[in-house]
Amino acid sequence: MTGTPPRKRSQGRAAAIGLTKAQVLKAAIDLVDELGAEAFSIRELSRRLDVYPTAIYWHLGGSKADLFSEMTATITSDLMRPGEFCADWRDTLRELFRRYRRAAQRHPHLANLIGAQVSANGPRHAGLAEIVLAALRQAGYDGQPLADAMSALVGGIFGFVTMELAPQAPGARPDWAESFSAALDDLPEAEFPETRRAMPLLRNRAFVLRWSSGAEVPLDSAFEMLVDSLIAGLELRRAGAMAAWEAAGAAPGRRG
Repeated sequence: MTGTPPRKRSQGRAAAIGLTKAQVLKAAIDLVDELGAEAFSIRELSRRLDVYPTAIYWHLGGSKADLFSEMTATITSDLMRPGEFCADWRDTLRELFRRYRRAAQRHPHLANLIGAQVSANGPRHAGLAEIVLAALRQAGYDGQPLADAMSALVGGIFGFVTMELAPQAPGARPDWAESFSAALDDLPEAEFPETRRAMPLLRNRAFVLRWSSGAEVPLDSAFEMLVDSLIAGLELRRAGAMAAWEAAGAAPGRRG
């Protein structure tokens, strides 16, 4: 039979006395904010809290993935309560996603976990899903189009924020940014005429052509364009998507 040995379990219970889940979670988030997710370790967290590693698991689950899921939930929990919904579903989504991005900007390393690790998602983010689904219902979505619209929205917004806040690769050369900038200057105009023409606007301020993270150089106007584009696309697609779903034989009992 496998599992945590009795002595280790007792050490975890003893060390957990006087230590709250909220304290462990805050210390874990502070550590990820400081070191990044790749350098985070339960051993270092337990050292800073002066407890056995088993005390960490006692409070926040049996694996590092459980801990990451708890930490990332701090970004999406309490973003918007039902009483804060706007009268128009479009405004609800705009406000929700703006709040999400602001929360992610406070903890960029955690935001990247949501986009990069499936285990960092899950039921702890159900509150955000509930708000998105309620807005889409108000917009007239149902059935499979409802599920598709939710994935399109969340994937688009989370993907943008994850890319925007992406850190530099560990071990990058000190002169990496200078080399990147110089390489942009060397792009041949005959081969990349549009890129060279737009370079003053794009340089370090657009995906692919930047060397600074969005934590340092945020892409505010691009984010707003994405939100508006997604909402406009939902409006344009609604009638066709629902008609196609109905034509496919969706019976009333299959709805939502």
